[in-house]
Amino acid sequence: MAIQEIAIKDIVYREDLYPRQEVDNNLIEKYQQSVELLPPIKINQVNILIDGRHRWNAHQRAGATSIKAEIIQTESEAHLEILAYELNSLHGKQLTNAEKKKFAVKKCELLTIKEISRIILVQERTVRDWTHTKRKELEEYRNERIFADNLRAWNTQADIAEKYGVSRQTVSDIIKKYAENGKIAKSGEILDFKPFPYSIWNLAKSDETSYFGAFPKVYMENLLYYFTELMSTVYDPFSGNGTSVDVCKAMRRRYYCSDRIVIPGREDDIKQWDIADGLPEDLPLPDLAFLDPPYWVQAENKYSKDSQDLANMSLDNFYATFEGFLKELIGRKAKKIAIVIQPTQYKNYLTYEDHIFHFAKVLEAKYKIEMRCILPYSSQQYNAQMVEKAKEKKICLGLHRDLVIWRLV
Repeated sequence: MAIQEIAIKDIVYREDLYPRQEVDNNLIEKYQQSVELLPPIKINQVNILIDGRHRWNAHQRAGATSIKAEIIQTESEAHLEILAYELNSLHGKQLTNAEKKKFAVKKCELLTIKEISRIILVQERTVRDWTHTKRKELEEYRNERIFADNLRAWNTQADIAEKYGVSRQTVSDIIKKYAENGKIAKSGEILDFKPFPYSIWNLAKSDETSYFGAFPKVYMENLLYYFTELMSTVYDPFSGNGTSVDVCKAMRRRYYCSDRIVIPGREDDIKQWDIADGLPEDLPLPDLAFLDPPYWVQAENKYSKDSQDLANMSLDNFYATFEGFLKELIGRKAKKIAIVIQPTQYKNYLTYEDHIFHFAKVLEAKYKIEMRCILPYSSQQYNAQMVEKAKEKKICLGLHRDLVIWRLV
């Protein structure tokens, strides 16, 4: 550690690093009388004052232009701050208990009780008492993050334990506690949520979504309420804006959500994945696979111009791609599979394609229908011109989506 003569004006004092709440003017005046006898101050490699503010101030008042300084190499802001407290606890005017407590509370997230005790020279029991409330808050925050990470079903308990530096048993205990008593709402306790009593799920106007292809939140709440249990794993490969994520979090279901294109801001909860590539390798066994694919023809070019987008394919390719994916889910033995889709009317409404029956044939060998729900649209799905054209051709216009839930037999 080198000692140099440094110009007074070059010393950098930072209030945020200074451990004392106030300076002692009497001490500065005392030091001022004999600045030549004072030990060197301590600074880092860029002249930031670490220890010796009273000595530095005494030199300033004495009219000195330079001061002896011991230069200590610091590695980071955290290192710099710890040194400031450590050195100020060793000599000269001692830090008050209030000043030491401030450091202990501030650093208890990063340092152990033993490390804090060594730095500020107080007993470990005192540090433990000072930091009790803050450590409980930090522990609660950590536990909430652990539970949130566990809801993202691609995370294993081993991964989470390693991330937070705790044992797998600790992770398991936290998950159990939050699953049973956590702050996230229990199934059926979501604000304003009332299960539909019948298999026709009519929506109030206020519950209808304002953008194309969205699956309303209240539908997802009912789907999870009736067909999953607490901490079930829900797989949604067509996650869109993330309704599945939000409802799974609220109802404490684990979720594996993905989509071909992930909207900005959803990257932490939705993975980028194309079902044409099959099932993701890190997908655990789904208790419920919820499939809400882009509706063929109705959604053409609505999501992208990509020819590999389901909505932009020919009907044969649409079926081939989606059926191939269904067969992988069957092979994985997903416990339940739910598909929501609207029949397609095209070629001036003369051709009617009821997709749900097509998919039922793929599933019938391994799965049994548990429930079929009808999800009516409002009449706003069609404009007046479309309605008149259908009347001329004596064609009924489809005004609903099918939601069918199959279970593995």
